[in-house]
Amino acid sequence: MGESNLQNFVMKEAERQLQTPEVEIESEKLQSFYSDALASIKKMNGEVAKCEQQRRQLHTELGDEHFAVWRQEHGSEVLNTHQQALVEQADKMSLERSPSNESR
Repeated sequence: MGESNLQNFVMKEAERQLQTPEVEIESEKLQSFYSDALASIKKMNGEVAKCEQQRRQLHTELGDEHFAVWRQEHGSEVLNTHQQALVEQADKMSLERSPSNESR
């Protein structure tokens, strides 16, 4: 997986702060902070990828139709019409990007 926008931001910000003379934070502490931030980003990206894979697997096992019915049913209870449309659109886009969609 390539670098995310968040990773790029963290690395650029670390470089900027190390080059800024008015910053009085010890460079070791600053480096440690940004290393921890990058490690957290990597962990979060891994968790997101794992959740997306699990969701795709459930869609494959149970069928997209079941998920559409469940999503509509739940959405009608907790979302307004506009929010429901956004959720459906996001889910459809997510499934279209899914690697397993290529085999369908």
